[in-house]
Amino acid sequence: RQMCIRDRGIRIILKTNKMRTVAIAIISVLCVASFAAKIESTATLNVRDRLDKIRDDDFGKKILDTIALQIKRNEPLAEVSKLMNNIRLDLQNEQRKQNAEHSQKSRECAQQLATYNERISLNTQEITQLSFTVSNLQSRLQGLFSSVDTRENQTKLLGAREQFLRNEQQADQADFAARLQQINSVIEALDLILPRLRNIRGDGDEQEALLQLAKIGKANPINSLLQVAVTLDPRSLVIILEKLEQLRESLGGASEENRDALSEAEQDFLRLTGELTNVRRSLSEDLSRDRTETETVQYQLQNYRRNLEDTNNELRSATQNREITHAECERYEASYRVGTERRNHQLELIANIQNILATHIETISDYVRKL
Repeated sequence: RQMCIRDRGIRIILKTNKMRTVAIAIISVLCVASFAAKIESTATLNVRDRLDKIRDDDFGKKILDTIALQIKRNEPLAEVSKLMNNIRLDLQNEQRKQNAEHSQKSRECAQQLATYNERISLNTQEITQLSFTVSNLQSRLQGLFSSVDTRENQTKLLGAREQFLRNEQQADQADFAARLQQINSVIEALDLILPRLRNIRGDGDEQEALLQLAKIGKANPINSLLQVAVTLDPRSLVIILEKLEQLRESLGGASEENRDALSEAEQDFLRLTGELTNVRRSLSEDLSRDRTETETVQYQLQNYRRNLEDTNNELRSATQNREITHAECERYEASYRVGTERRNHQLELIANIQNILATHIETISDYVRKL
């Protein structure tokens, strides 16, 4: 009571109980009225602060400007309330629409990302398998190249070996022919000489034998032997004759031996060339098979390399598309959050304005009229 008295600059000295009671009653009424006025003044200030904060927001400013326009046009309060309700309902409907779109978009994003992840996983597995196959085919191709080179070299060596044998055979035949001709020449000479030497020995006319021997020719080396033979005694001549007959027999045997040796050499040659032919035929078949397999492996390797390149391209495409889709979904999610936060904030502003309209219509009317 003393505080109320000081606030109004009243100093009353009460002397009687009755006067004190009346004074107390009067002062109490005055204090209540003053307190109520203070409360109302404080509430008005609080509402104005709230309205100032609302007006600081772009959306809130538009709402207050709209309310001010309607109040200045003397629109009924019910129309203003209806407008706020309509704005609130529009925001709520928009949020529900965005929520539905967000659910649909989230499912689509999840499905698209799952599809891309599956493609990436399958492509990665396929690349691993294709790379393994390509590596095996490359190793196999290198082995075939090496095998083809080896067989080609072996074919060349066998050809050179066969040619060497043929040349050797031709040389042996030429040597045999020369030896045989020489042996035959000596045999022919001996066949001519021996009968005449027998005549010299006394079996015929010695003078006639010398004339027949002279016809053989001076170039014949046996001629010198005959010239010496006629000067020999009969015993020495017999020895010479026996030696010549032995030589004739030996040369005949040598001729047969040379023919047998030549026949055996020819058989060996045919056997060796036959073996070489069989080896070359087998080698040729192997070489042909290796070359065919090389072409097949090269074709397979080309296809697998092309498939590997295509799969790598598909993997890159799937990875890029996944990143693009992920970025788009992230941007949409961020936009949805921003929109949701904005609409929630706007709904809070509408609720605040509706609360002020319901409890402080005069204050807000006075506030917006001054805008």
